[in-house]
Amino acid sequence: MDLGETARRAYAHLLAEGATTLESVGTALGLSARQLEEAVGELLDHRLATREPGPSWEPGPDREPQIARAWTSGTLRAVSPSTAAAELIGPEEGRLRRRLDTLARARARLEALRPLYEQANVGRRAADAVEVVGPRERVDLLVAHAAALCAEEVLAVRLRGGHRTGPAAEDEQARDLELLERGVRLRVLYQHTARHSRDAQRYAQVVGDAGGEVRTLGGLFGGLLVFDRSAAFLPVPDDPGSAAVVREPSVVAYMAAVFGHAWHVAEPFAPGYTEVTETCLRDAIVRLLASGAKDEVIARRLGMSLRTCRRRVSQLMDELGASSRFQAGYLLASRATSREAAGR
Repeated sequence: MDLGETARRAYAHLLAEGATTLESVGTALGLSARQLEEAVGELLDHRLATREPGPSWEPGPDREPQIARAWTSGTLRAVSPSTAAAELIGPEEGRLRRRLDTLARARARLEALRPLYEQANVGRRAADAVEVVGPRERVDLLVAHAAALCAEEVLAVRLRGGHRTGPAAEDEQARDLELLERGVRLRVLYQHTARHSRDAQRYAQVVGDAGGEVRTLGGLFGGLLVFDRSAAFLPVPDDPGSAAVVREPSVVAYMAAVFGHAWHVAEPFAPGYTEVTETCLRDAIVRLLASGAKDEVIARRLGMSLRTCRRRVSQLMDELGASSRFQAGYLLASRATSREAAGR
């Protein structure tokens, strides 16, 4: 906790006057007994002062006044910041340095094996360009490591509301907030359907207040997490506990470019659908239905429940006057062809 203004004034007074009584400090600075007690308490907690108590008190009817005089007549001495730092954080700092040294030696031992790894993978453009990693715990460790090294930008695409639950969600949010605190730019893309997710709404509010940017789009190309355009994490089909880690520069750059295009046409996150998002969702359903996609595919692509998807498809078929999905797809394709011809 930072040193308060009153404590700073008291410290400056001690530096100017030398050792003095608490009473004189309070009188010189015009402090009440409570203000003086709090200021001295802060200085002592920060190890910026030492205190020698005044005369002891004797039992008797005037016990309370004696205690007050013993406290205020105690001598207070200023301590240099260097000495205070050595006493307050020196032991913990020493333990941290020893821990960092141990970690550095462990990393050096592992990196010494890199030539063997690269030799075994000769013929690949990069020795560790793509690596499939699992289980989830190991993926989380690699993501945390990439986040710790990240210095400029994080790009994230989160599907089907995109929000993990429980401790995992809390860790994800804490990681994102720590990145923002370090000055890293964070951009997150959700599907429009995430606007109805309370977890996503809370996340967007907290991260947005911290300087992050959250937008939504109707249909997205897949989950994605990119750190500093140097490492990307992709989901592995049919294995939610694994991830493909991509470090090949040209591939990561392409992923970042795809994200940038989607970000450009996405809308800022807001709870509930706007007229624009509703139109966007309808157009996405139209395109998928016209391509012959089944309800399950449409629901997955747009991040909505199968029940909601079927209800929307049914409403669209009623609007078209179609009696079957095949007919609806045909009518939609015909309309698209007519619009293209009219635009020529």
